[in-house]
Amino acid sequence: MPSGRRRLFAGRGIALKSLGAALVVVVAAFAIGIAAGWGTSRFADSLASASPSATPSASPSPSATPSVDVSLPPMDPVTRQIDDADRAAGLRTLDFPLRGDGTFTPAPAPAAPSPGAGIIQYVRIDVEDGLQMTAGVLSTFVMDSLNDPQGWGQEGPTTYVQTDGAPDVRIVFASPYTAAALCPTPHEPAQLTPSASPSPSPSPSAPAIAVQCASQGTIVVSIYDWIQGLPPFAEDRTDARIYLLNHGLGHVKSKPDIECKKGVAAVMVNQRALPAKCTPNAWPFPAKQ
Repeated sequence: MPSGRRRLFAGRGIALKSLGAALVVVVAAFAIGIAAGWGTSRFADSLASASPSATPSASPSPSATPSVDVSLPPMDPVTRQIDDADRAAGLRTLDFPLRGDGTFTPAPAPAAPSPGAGIIQYVRIDVEDGLQMTAGVLSTFVMDSLNDPQGWGQEGPTTYVQTDGAPDVRIVFASPYTAAALCPTPHEPAQLTPSASPSPSPSPSAPAIAVQCASQGTIVVSIYDWIQGLPPFAEDRTDARIYLLNHGLGHVKSKPDIECKKGVAAVMVNQRALPAKCTPNAWPFPAKQ
């Protein structure tokens, strides 16, 4: 070492070897401190990740349904087995949640045919996430029912065309809780204005909009009713399902509820229960069959 550097340390009473040892100690302590802090952080993280997370409630609050008090009517358990008519209506199982996810996915729409004569009404079929339904089969059932010669298409005449964009008529399939939350006034009427064409498709994960059913051009169908049918229809669950669609569409078209005293009930009769002298009917124009 040059004599100048030796004098520098010697003048302060510091030995070169001692200084080197001290530097080693400082660096080592600094490294140990960093390692200890990193280890503590990693340990805390591991504890946090190992701690059990909160278990979701059996009835989570849907993110998109209105925050309202919902009282569900009594529902008999579903004890039968799934059959071909169920599958033709888009059901994959007879199991269903009382409360779904609160978000909806539009059923994919096929390429729309060239509109014919008359009024065109675009229909979007939304299925609540969490329901086990075959969207394509469900869409076929719904659209065939709406465009049946006995249906509301006789007025206008009107052709119903499926879309996954902004619709004139929105048909929502929902869990019992969500159906009741979205549709506390299922018989509120509204007047629709036909659109010229559907709008671009929304995001499949777009949240539901809080609606008041017919006043917003919306038909809400509880998955429980879709599975079980309605008592007056007995085992004919296919006609009960068609009735749910046509009765709901009647309200969207501003048709009020009417009464039945005897004979074939009009489709705008509330057919969840009927007088003994009345026969259930799913169609607006049953004579057209």
